[in-house]
Amino acid sequence: MSHLALPRPAHYTPSMPRQQEQELVSPRDHKVRVHRHWPDSLLDGTGPAPFFLVETWRPHDNAGDLASCTPETCRRWVEAALTYAGAVDAVSAELTAAHQVVASVPRWRYVAARHALHDWKKVRERYEQTVREAGEAYQPVSREIWRAVWAEHDRAGSRAREEAQEKREDARKDSQARRRATELAERPIWGWSVVTRKKWSTAYVFRHDVPHSDERVSAARQDRPCANLPELRQALGNLRPDRLHWDDAALAETERELDGVSFGRCWRELFGEDHATFTSLPPPSPPTRRPTDRGNPSGGSATSGTGGYGNGFSSGGSGGY
Repeated sequence: MSHLALPRPAHYTPSMPRQQEQELVSPRDHKVRVHRHWPDSLLDGTGPAPFFLVETWRPHDNAGDLASCTPETCRRWVEAALTYAGAVDAVSAELTAAHQVVASVPRWRYVAARHALHDWKKVRERYEQTVREAGEAYQPVSREIWRAVWAEHDRAGSRAREEAQEKREDARKDSQARRRATELAERPIWGWSVVTRKKWSTAYVFRHDVPHSDERVSAARQDRPCANLPELRQALGNLRPDRLHWDDAALAETERELDGVSFGRCWRELFGEDHATFTSLPPPSPPTRRPTDRGNPSGGSATSGTGGYGNGFSSGGSGGY
């Protein structure tokens, strides 16, 4: 074989430091992150098989793949990577050095060139054998890591499908809630009466079709006009009462018809404000999961509040947030 027939090995970058430079690797939430790494190949058609670099998983790090494992399995994966990379690095360094020797011998030194070429062939055979044996020894660990990676992919896919289903269900429930709120808003079932004592006016809000739960709402009940929610909102805005009281029975029946959605939420979606004080509220932060309103059917009690019209009015009745 002449000098021109020798393959020209690319610059070899050792792989072992890539794993050694990782700080102490340990699972986080029972997971590590693995990266498939290909060592440099020095011969055409005889390249080292890829192996997995193992590192501690960190949030917001999307490189590589997640794999579930125990601390003991993690240590075994790291040790296997170091063993494989060490063997490939060592024999690759030998082959690179042998090639450099062959390339450095002048052509006119025929005997020296033949010896150098003979040594290179022996190192090449050792390189091929070492790369093959190291790959075979690492193969079971590689398959094990692949299984862990695909299992994690399957779990992530299942979680994504579940989350997508939850979002669709949430959207369906939100759509139903908006439809029920819109239908309720158009029904002319609301009434109000105003009582003034010592220059303080209190508006009592009730439903004509629901027996009242508070004696204070009985005054002038029958001759009050029947209004839908937009008309009620406009009437209360024109009245500017100092205090506002919502009949508990009316709110309870309304929330039953809204399938557990609080009246306060319904009012916010319709008018963008608090029903107890008529003050605007900042948009709520989106929850990670839909909070349930069923645990508190009346939506809570608004015992006091400021804002609204003029100097504002206080809420003396019930209403949900």
